[in-house]
Amino acid sequence: MTTQTSIYLPDELFAELARRAPQQDERSSLISEALRNFFSTYQTDNDLSRINAYAAELNQEAEDVLDYQVKP
Repeated sequence: MTTQTSIYLPDELFAELARRAPQQDERSSLISEALRNFFSTYQTDNDLSRINAYAAELNQEAEDVLDYQVKP
């Protein structure tokens, strides 16, 4: 199943898209593949898991920096 949509692209980006995929169905396939790749590479849940995994260490570093900056 597919859904038709309309998006706005900068002229230079559309020109490159049209050069690489001159036919409408080719452009749709290329954009679909690009989005799949982007979504699989940049998952926000994954980023949050990484931050949480190092939270204690990062918080300790921040506390150390703040302690150093405090004037006696």
